[in-house]
Amino acid sequence: MAWFILKRMHSYTKKTNSSVSLKGRLKISIILITLPLFLLAGIGLFFFQKSTNAFNVAIEGIVKDAVPVTELKDKIQQTVVPFNHFINRYQLDDKTKFLQLSSDIKKTLANSIKFEQKNHSLTNDIYRSAYLKWRNAERIAHKIFDEVDRKKTYISYYLLQDFYQYVIETTLALDKLHLAMQDRVNIRFQKAKELRINTLILSSFIFLLIYIITIISTLVLHRSIIKPITILELWANNFSRSKNYQRLDLKSYKEFEFIASTYNKLCQMLSDDQAVLEQINQKDELTQLNNRHAFWESLKTEHIRHQCYNRPYTIMLINIDHISSINENYSRHIGDLSLIQISKILEESIHNTDILSRYDGDSFVIILPEIDKHEANITAEQILVSISEHVFKINEFKFGITVSIGLSFVQGTQSLHKNLECVDFSLQQAKLSGRNQIHFYTLEQVQVHTHNFKLKYFKESDLKLLD
Repeated sequence: MAWFILKRMHSYTKKTNSSVSLKGRLKISIILITLPLFLLAGIGLFFFQKSTNAFNVAIEGIVKDAVPVTELKDKIQQTVVPFNHFINRYQLDDKTKFLQLSSDIKKTLANSIKFEQKNHSLTNDIYRSAYLKWRNAERIAHKIFDEVDRKKTYISYYLLQDFYQYVIETTLALDKLHLAMQDRVNIRFQKAKELRINTLILSSFIFLLIYIITIISTLVLHRSIIKPITILELWANNFSRSKNYQRLDLKSYKEFEFIASTYNKLCQMLSDDQAVLEQINQKDELTQLNNRHAFWESLKTEHIRHQCYNRPYTIMLINIDHISSINENYSRHIGDLSLIQISKILEESIHNTDILSRYDGDSFVIILPEIDKHEANITAEQILVSISEHVFKINEFKFGITVSIGLSFVQGTQSLHKNLECVDFSLQQAKLSGRNQIHFYTLEQVQVHTHNFKLKYFKESDLKLLD
């Protein structure tokens, strides 16, 4: 039904060549949501009625089990008639009829008894008692028949009395059984009736709950979708009046026409700022680490935190030894792949709070917040050993790489420029001392070694970004 309605709406849209309101479709969708819920409730009520009817039929089947007891009582009463006739008229047919009825009664009672040792139910005990009493009645009847066959003129009064007594006791036992079964059936009927009432109450409660939830869902859907769309439509309409741009027509929803028009204007504005967006890109294309621009931003932030809260930090500058020989011997592509592996080793060697960036083609820089020079030296040694012991297997080539590391511990009132000079000088000394080493120099040590120190790894143009 929902598909048919939506298809008719789509056909109408094509014929009229106009866009359909999204709010209109959402309102129809709300109606289509509520209809299945009511249908589901009706189906549930139908199956509930069907299940209760099936349960009632099962209970009625139990009631029918009591019918054979009544029939058995009637058959016992019927046996007395041919017995009395035979006593009075001595007709063989009466005797035969009695014996046949008596045999059927005894067989029926015997078949109703369950002979399991652990079965001591009331029904089983009553059937057993009735069976024994009727067997005694039949035994006495045979004695009476023998006296009649011997043509005695006098039949024992005591035998007749015992026969009728056992017949009465058998009937009373069956009456007791019938009452017991009737009580059990009445109890089950009462439980079935209570169950049906409780189920009806529960179904009514569920139906009412579904109805309330449907109403709440409809109100929430209206408030969370239709109302915001209306607000968005008004915003787009007002925003479009600020500049005169060509409008993009979308043959879908009316609201989306305004959104598309506004989107085009935003795209025009964003295209003018594309150059700025490219400059502030924070990721290195090859290694997916922070790039040089992101490093300078992070360094300025960390140094400001250091100045405000007197929090120390360490700058670690890492340079790959002889990266040019790898490019020459194996190709620049192999060199790029080796840079990617080195970047992953560096990521695994630092903490989550440390800031790793690729500064240049063969240089990486790490900012270690809240780290003194001793802890920074431990991290540097771990990086140095991890890279030097790593076997780089790229395609069919296998080779090793080492790095040189310079450290600068930032504390006190020392300027950031001076700290960068320290870490740059430390890396230069690690290179000059034979590479695959870690060097750490303070500002005083740098000034002692040379008065005409020039930066080699950090560029003067980048240092201007700190101002």
